[in-house]
Amino acid sequence: MTAVWHGRIYGSTDSGPLALDARTGDDLPAAPGIAPYAVNEYVGLALKGTDAMAYPAVE
Repeated sequence: MTAVWHGRIYGSTDSGPLALDARTGDDLPAAPGIAPYAVNEYVGLALKGTDAMAYPAVE
């Protein structure tokens, strides 16, 4: 687990990033593309190597 925001749990696996429904634990249908370590309604922050990268939040 890397972050939680509005009922979504973000994390990373060997197969890539994923998002889960916090209530059911089910995979969400769309892969998030990144596993943010901080997220809000505007941006998700993730590490790329040793650099912090900001990605726009989309719903």
